[in-house]
Amino acid sequence: MISILLACLIAQQPIRSGDSQPIHDPWRPVTRIDRTGFKLQYYTSQPCDSRVQVRQGDLPMTTFGKGLENVWVGALTFARPGQRTLHEIEITGLEPGKKYFYRILDPGAVPTGQEKRWGAKPPWRREQSVITQASRGYKSIVRIPVKVLLMPNVVNLKSVTSDAMQPLPLSEEELRIVRQEYAYTSRFFFVNSGMRLWVDFQIFVDNRWQRWSEEPEGIEAFYKGWPACRSWSGEDFRGPGGGDFTVVDTRNLQVKNAQPVQEETPYMGQIEQAFPRRWNPTLKKWEFYNSGGGTFGADEFPRGVTSRSQYLGGGDTAWLACHEFHHQLESHGAFSLSDREDERVVFNHYEPRRREQRPDGTYAEATWATSGKHGEHWDGMAFWDRTLTDAQWLRMYMSYAVVVRDADEDGVPDDDPRLPLDEKRFGSDPRRDRTDGRMGDLDKTMLSHWIPSCLQASWTKPPFQGVTPNPRSIDSDGDGQPDDIDPLPLFAYSPFVWPKRATVDGQADEWRHTPVSGQMDEGGAALTFKHGHDDAAYYGVFTVSGDWKRVYATLDGEGEGFFSTNRTLAIEFTNGADVAFRSIHGNSKGLNWKASKSGSETVIEFSIPNREEGPWFWRRGGREVGVSIDLFDEKGTGYSVYEPYRAIYFRMLEPHGQFPMPSGAPSELGTDAKRFMPGDAAVAVTGSGWRVADGAWRCDTHPETHLTIEAPDATEFDLWIDIEAKQDAILAAFLPGSQNPTAGTDYVLFVGGYANTVTRFRLFGREEGEADQMMSPGRHRVQLSRRNGTIWGLMDGKPILWAKDPNPTAKINRLAIIGGYDGNQVVREIRARW
Repeated sequence: MISILLACLIAQQPIRSGDSQPIHDPWRPVTRIDRTGFKLQYYTSQPCDSRVQVRQGDLPMTTFGKGLENVWVGALTFARPGQRTLHEIEITGLEPGKKYFYRILDPGAVPTGQEKRWGAKPPWRREQSVITQASRGYKSIVRIPVKVLLMPNVVNLKSVTSDAMQPLPLSEEELRIVRQEYAYTSRFFFVNSGMRLWVDFQIFVDNRWQRWSEEPEGIEAFYKGWPACRSWSGEDFRGPGGGDFTVVDTRNLQVKNAQPVQEETPYMGQIEQAFPRRWNPTLKKWEFYNSGGGTFGADEFPRGVTSRSQYLGGGDTAWLACHEFHHQLESHGAFSLSDREDERVVFNHYEPRRREQRPDGTYAEATWATSGKHGEHWDGMAFWDRTLTDAQWLRMYMSYAVVVRDADEDGVPDDDPRLPLDEKRFGSDPRRDRTDGRMGDLDKTMLSHWIPSCLQASWTKPPFQGVTPNPRSIDSDGDGQPDDIDPLPLFAYSPFVWPKRATVDGQADEWRHTPVSGQMDEGGAALTFKHGHDDAAYYGVFTVSGDWKRVYATLDGEGEGFFSTNRTLAIEFTNGADVAFRSIHGNSKGLNWKASKSGSETVIEFSIPNREEGPWFWRRGGREVGVSIDLFDEKGTGYSVYEPYRAIYFRMLEPHGQFPMPSGAPSELGTDAKRFMPGDAAVAVTGSGWRVADGAWRCDTHPETHLTIEAPDATEFDLWIDIEAKQDAILAAFLPGSQNPTAGTDYVLFVGGYANTVTRFRLFGREEGEADQMMSPGRHRVQLSRRNGTIWGLMDGKPILWAKDPNPTAKINRLAIIGGYDGNQVVREIRARW
């Protein structure tokens, strides 16, 4: 019983915590980490004793120039006698808060070339590492020091014209902005790793004037003799990062170097960021180059070259630093963890797992899923980094162990200015693990993803745009729901898409009673967002005012993440004399929009169809829609309605009552349609129930029986009847593949079904819609129609039912009137159009 209880407690343990309890990770090679040891599980291809060597130290045995090749001589040995292939072994008697390397005896394994380069030497595998938990009142942190070289004063001399102003060096304020961008990035990694990973960006500045071109003849004296920037490749721009890679020696920043550098305390990552600029003769100003980024992984670490990234400084430095260093981290994960789908730092170019055959017979394959329920860029990294356990972070091979004070053992360091965040700066109490009295402080910090801004140039970026929780309140957004049960703990919006029909006319009047689902007012611009749905479409409206240039929104109609399916959209509306629309990502077919302006206010209304040619489909309610919205001003400064990049998921609320009938209903068929009278040979009788008598088709039996008209390759159609019946006036249309159709097949309208109590469609076996009209004594006109992705039902010339067509491009080949069910049907005329 005790063992069962212990197993349950272990299974419920969160993947992130402080160091108050041992860390368990039963699916991975290191299944437990505590203060004085760890436990391993592993498999060998041949039976052998369980034997592991362990050494304490900071540096991998493959560290360049450190002479650690024989470091395993005299190492601790832990063994379990007995021949086996499945091994479990306890490593005990270690010191708290220290880094330990271990290697496993595996005499049956023949190491690969890469494994040999990383220290594998038969009969031993290559070494791996673990950091033990810290002593009581402390926490173990993984530190990865990264040398960052900034080259702020770089000029393309070939762009200099006679009227060009002499450039000014980057000011201290501008350099402060750049440093702040790296601080934001470090904090992002720290929080989203559960405060285990400290990416320690150490910034160096080579502030000499440097050139990004050859020196032109006759250049004025100010520019003469400048050295070439180390990142200049000899080309104006070399993708993906704009320039060239070198190896930075922090003791001599001015030397361009491509050879390994021996460092007393080796850095485990490198970034080079030059800030080249060129003269724009039209605008009469200097402009910085923008770029993407390029990254090499940690593969060359054994020969003295660490992972490294290179990019330019004219864009969003925090975005580039986060994205490109994450690529370095992915490589670190490949060498630190098991390099399998559940043991990795996930690649941040997101796509779903897939295997698709190309026309030439080969396959396009993404074997490991890299998309989840998240938004773009920063949000994807936050999502996936949070899937790593504490035990996995503590196994980062190219890192240093750091122990920090955590008196209440809540996982949030107390007061340590070295770190990206601590209790003092967060505002929580270092003596209470639940400052608000309800929610753990670490979980509280992680309510936010700590994303600084949407993509934009660092120079025009507003202050930190992320939304952070209040550590001293149980209800950060003040909506009356405690944070730990609130589906949107940082935003006081109800998490629903409201049942609603909109006309999409660019007017906001019909939305005045709809609850707000997003709102912002910053930087001289304001935006309000509302949305709704019915069976026809998802509707949204932006009301924008002030100095705005464009609205960018992502919409995840599947509720599984922006990159998970092809049913996600990224759309943009641009301000001008008229509002312009652009589809940036996804299938926007069927999207309808209209905008209007009144004074300083612009209303943009849009709809995305349910089915038809659009990408979305749903029924009634319950479907999630992820929304992310950014608003940009004329200078390119962007503001996020929610947390930047983070999709907020709203759930479609079920409707009650009937929506008003939409516009666009077809007219009743007239006498100019195809007409069929009783006895017409074009009307086939299936079954024995229908008979012609007294100028009408009559059916007074219970078994189902059909009057069928061929309508080959029809998409739009109308079927009309003049009928008397006690109940069950049933019209249908069938697809070619339906060999023995019934009243439950394909497209069916029944009026007065279920003993004259229900009027509905039955579309491919599923009942849709409901009308009040039933069969009453006397003759009635009933019509089934299909138009533009909608199915319609008419009675006595008026529309009574409509539903979205679940198969809007399918062609039918038969129209039918179904008798039976004791309905006593009498049909005097049939009309049709196709």
